[in-house]
Amino acid sequence: MNKAVHYLGRYATSQHRLGQVLARFATRKLADADAADVEAAIAETIIQCAEFGYVQDDVYARTQARSQRNQGRSARVIRQRLRQHAIDNDDISAAIDEADEHVEDGELLAAFRFARRRRLGVFATASSSTDPQVLRNRHLGSLARAGFAMAICQKVLAVANREDAEILIDALTSGEPHPGL
Repeated sequence: MNKAVHYLGRYATSQHRLGQVLARFATRKLADADAADVEAAIAETIIQCAEFGYVQDDVYARTQARSQRNQGRSARVIRQRLRQHAIDNDDISAAIDEADEHVEDGELLAAFRFARRRRLGVFATASSSTDPQVLRNRHLGSLARAGFAMAICQKVLAVANREDAEILIDALTSGEPHPGL
């Protein structure tokens, strides 16, 4: 229990990840102990931590979804990352919906944030040696690999200039409808 509380004091995590951390600790420190007893103790520790409210998968999913949306992650990538923590699909959907609650189109806003962070589309620095079509295809591929749908990728790359992109981002953030969408 001490190791679990110490870990949870430092990191927000899911029950699945806590189990992995405790299992790794047990293999290092409790190699001589019976494996069945260790697994039972780990399961009991996770149950106690959940009962005390130290580890809550739904809260973890909501905070991760909100944080990753702000970083410009697509819903597809967020789902994949939360599934790696063995979070329930209903909790994942609720977390993504909550992250997009005050936004007109969360996926489009995330794509713009991703493009700004990675300097894609209108956020790219000028490169005179690269053919514009080749550069557009690279940017399109980067957005697609980040998990965004083709329609979203094309909307991001269709924006004419950086000022228009910033206006669209502000409109999406405020939740107000914008004619350019």
